[in-house]
Amino acid sequence: MRPGLVRLCWAATFLAVLLGPTLLSLVNGSDNPLVSQLAVQTGLLATGLLVGAVVAPSRLRSLTRALGIEGVLGAHRSLGLLVALMVLLHLMLVLVANPGAVTLFDPRQATTASRAAVIATVSLVVLVGLAVLRGRVRRRYALWRWVHILLGVTSVVATGVHIWWLGHLVDDPVLRMALTVIAVGLLGVLGVRWLWRPMLDKRGAYVVRAIRVETDDVHTLVIGPRRPRHGFDVSTLAFEPGQFAWIRVRRSVLAEEHPFTIASCAAGSESVEFTIRDVGDFTSSIGSLGVGDPVWIDGPHGAFTWDNRMYSRALVLVAAGVGITPMISMLRTMAFRGDATPVLLLCAARTEDGLLFRDELGDLAARLNLTVVQVLSNPPSDWAGRSGRIDKELLDDVLPQRTGRRKFEYFLCGPPAMVAGAGAALAQRGIDPARIHTEQFDMV
Repeated sequence: MRPGLVRLCWAATFLAVLLGPTLLSLVNGSDNPLVSQLAVQTGLLATGLLVGAVVAPSRLRSLTRALGIEGVLGAHRSLGLLVALMVLLHLMLVLVANPGAVTLFDPRQATTASRAAVIATVSLVVLVGLAVLRGRVRRRYALWRWVHILLGVTSVVATGVHIWWLGHLVDDPVLRMALTVIAVGLLGVLGVRWLWRPMLDKRGAYVVRAIRVETDDVHTLVIGPRRPRHGFDVSTLAFEPGQFAWIRVRRSVLAEEHPFTIASCAAGSESVEFTIRDVGDFTSSIGSLGVGDPVWIDGPHGAFTWDNRMYSRALVLVAAGVGITPMISMLRTMAFRGDATPVLLLCAARTEDGLLFRDELGDLAARLNLTVVQVLSNPPSDWAGRSGRIDKELLDDVLPQRTGRRKFEYFLCGPPAMVAGAGAALAQRGIDPARIHTEQFDMV
């Protein structure tokens, strides 16, 4: 199914979850005062938005393929903020409709429904506050992530308890059925995300086949599917060039895991490769894995892909540092298929040692219609290539001034500053934003 059609299906599903209970509540509460009706409807809208905010980052492959990781996380953040605003509006309308309801915030007089509402609201406010501080807790991301998850779970459960104990919504059989369908769907999504894939899905079980040292701080992890002694044969990972997967080295819901781009060719081998830079405890441990050690992956995910079955255009690939990994997967796949699509690759690094796959890129340039431009921000005195950064001046210099009838697709991957700068430079050239595809390495 094409990504556009998948996006349409997901949009329709979200609108049904968001507006279905609200419209049903209009029929159920048509005799109530207008303010009371608005209070109920804003509460239901907040619930629908909360469901969307929970589902968005739950690693549904069709969703990540349709929106991309940046789109999914952007939707998650936007929906979270909308939930908080809608909850505040809901509380205001409840108090306007019944000023005496303020006593329900007193623990001595609170009902079960009001206590649940307070817990849900406080959890949500703290969750949003921590999300705003996300950039300041980079070194403690694992702790921040679990607190974020626990607060989200608390808010969802407390919201469900609040709706149940209010009674008047679930007393209506049609509205009760709609809310039940939404609850069951949400539990199903969370069950796949937190139970099936990390604990039970045999297709995610792999073993280390090799560890290649690329540089002092970069390793390539080569894995293959684990073959059980009994039971069905595990198939290899089917992915599109440029997609990524989450990796964990222990089969546990609590095990630390991180996303890495798949660097290998998308066809011709059951092995899967990830080229990883050592930037922390988890990534540093990758190089210490041994052949035969188990690993588990959740993937593929992402929409940062190119495939000649979808496009017949020229490509411009812009990468910095280890951001070249999706690009090398695209190029390896093109070489395997004998693809003659024109490709311009701009790869940047701080020093010459940071330019990954240099020898292989030379071989690929001989096999493909590929032009490679290497850029160093701190070049040695004998450097014969380009120096500086990937900016508008460099892009103006290396990109064709006239494209004729040929349509270019632009793929940018690397640190946020580079991606944002290159994207802005392309926008200044009048490039259609729909043709600029980005992936940043600090999104998760």
